[in-house]
Amino acid sequence: MTRQWNRLAFWFAMACIAMLLATVAAPAAADEANQEIINMVIDALKSSDPEMQTGAIAIVREIQGEEVTRALAEELPKLSATGQVQLLSALADRGDTVALPAVIEAGKAENESVRVAAWKAIGQLGNVSSVPLLAAKAAETRGVEQKAARESLYRLRGAEIDAAVLKHLPEAEPPMKVELIRAVGERNITKGVDLLLATAKAEDRKVRAESFKVLRTVGQADDLPALVNLALNLANDSDRGEAEKTIAAVAHKIEDRDRQAAAVLAVLPNVKDVKDRASLLRVLGRIGDNRALPTVQTALSSREPEIQDAAIRALSEWPTPEPVPDLLKAAQTSENRVHKVLALRGLVRLLGLPSERSGEETIELYRKAMDLAPNALEKKRVLSGLGETQSLAALEMAAEYLDELALHQEAEMAAVRIAQRICGSYPRQCKDVLAKVMETTQSETVGERAREVLEQLARFDDYITAWNVSGPYTEAGKEGPELFDAVFAPEKDGGEAAWRVMPAGTSAERPWLMEFDKQANMVGDNRVAYVRTRVWSPAEQKARLEIGSDDGVKAWLNGQIVHANNAVRPVDPGQDKAEVTLKEGWNLLLLKVTQGGGQWAFCARFRDPDGGQLEGLKVEP
Repeated sequence: MTRQWNRLAFWFAMACIAMLLATVAAPAAADEANQEIINMVIDALKSSDPEMQTGAIAIVREIQGEEVTRALAEELPKLSATGQVQLLSALADRGDTVALPAVIEAGKAENESVRVAAWKAIGQLGNVSSVPLLAAKAAETRGVEQKAARESLYRLRGAEIDAAVLKHLPEAEPPMKVELIRAVGERNITKGVDLLLATAKAEDRKVRAESFKVLRTVGQADDLPALVNLALNLANDSDRGEAEKTIAAVAHKIEDRDRQAAAVLAVLPNVKDVKDRASLLRVLGRIGDNRALPTVQTALSSREPEIQDAAIRALSEWPTPEPVPDLLKAAQTSENRVHKVLALRGLVRLLGLPSERSGEETIELYRKAMDLAPNALEKKRVLSGLGETQSLAALEMAAEYLDELALHQEAEMAAVRIAQRICGSYPRQCKDVLAKVMETTQSETVGERAREVLEQLARFDDYITAWNVSGPYTEAGKEGPELFDAVFAPEKDGGEAAWRVMPAGTSAERPWLMEFDKQANMVGDNRVAYVRTRVWSPAEQKARLEIGSDDGVKAWLNGQIVHANNAVRPVDPGQDKAEVTLKEGWNLLLLKVTQGGGQWAFCARFRDPDGGQLEGLKVEP
């Protein structure tokens, strides 16, 4: 091997000499030196030693000139399959188009690896004449060869390539037409929209399907009227569905959400055909522009079952929860059994979207949905939706169905999913429900997930993780430490503060750490937040409040300040300790935590005066 690498080193030196001669020597001398190097390289490529071939290929990439490229291309078919693959890659990197005919010929080789290398090389060397070649090859091959032809078609460079793709598209046979349509999308040829509107009506199903798919990519807001017109002239239900998806996808490119449905709303009043009206209503549902909501709501009262159906489906797909009352009413009052079920399913979906409803209102709606569910299958759907919520009321509702034979599996899964989200805020209630799940479940998966949540609860130790949070609060021009003594609503008598449950367990390694900065609406510098909870003590007793905070912290117990430290620091458990007295029954604990910058978090717990665990305490936010 040492002897081989010595020879390679010699050849590299020769390559350097050849390049030097090409710039300073007479043309004849330079040509002679280049030819000598080419001969040596070709000899190495023909050898059976892969290391020799690799070294020779490295030299190929260094020698400049079209004559060198031409000479190497002539030797291409004489090499082994491995040598051809390596040389094709090197020729592609050289970028000399004089090698293109030899590369195209290599695309006919018996060896698949050689063909694949040839199609890849055409992506770097090809021109407008390569467009139909690559499209045809992509249409007639499969696997890695098809992938190579496609990628090269998408990668071809030159000002005329896009025009060539559009030129060959109309007259191509269906398989090749599909590949050219794909290229329009991959190359983002926006000038191809008119052609795609035509191919979307082609006889071949695959051509139509690919046309709609690519129109979603290259279509722009100005194309919406034409897309709507296309949808109104389709007889095939499958094509209508694709057109509806396409219109919605292009409409969503409009930044102003209140204008996304304008093109559909402009046409809808003049559309009389029931199928066309239904199609446009479904489009409005996919778009979800709230300006279109009254139109869809009105359609619910249509005498045409197909219009009612389309309106229910549109409202069920709405991206915001505004249609909840409409779907609830439809599920309650519709005389059509199919429409009742569709409305119920849409209602359950929308109940899972973010909203301004209170947790109690949401659970009440889930209870109504459960009452409306006509059979076990639909009740299971309601429980599945309930499992995505995050409240104690949701956990309690799921627990009500643990003993129902037909529903217990879905109830178990819902209960465990809810407990995962709220276990830090309601540890006692979650333990009770999860213990029941563990006792009765026949599902290994559910049992394992319940066990994991219980183990997480055990890691909380006696730290308080059940909190409500209010904030953030800021004052213009004031930094974190300056806000320590600023008085905000939560510490004012009768102050109107908005409270919400604070997520717990956001740190896997430190589940007792309550992190403000993991909440999207809390992130930022120079602010404060308040948290509160209540602690039940079985008797009046002395206790020690241990707090860690980043940054400063102020604590009230039953309305009295029991600790204040305007610090700037990272959080560490038990940084501050305050001797307090817990009264028998419920005690209200309020903390104020400041933020200058960086991490923002805290932790707190009650211990006995000597630092031991206090028995019998219960915590609820």
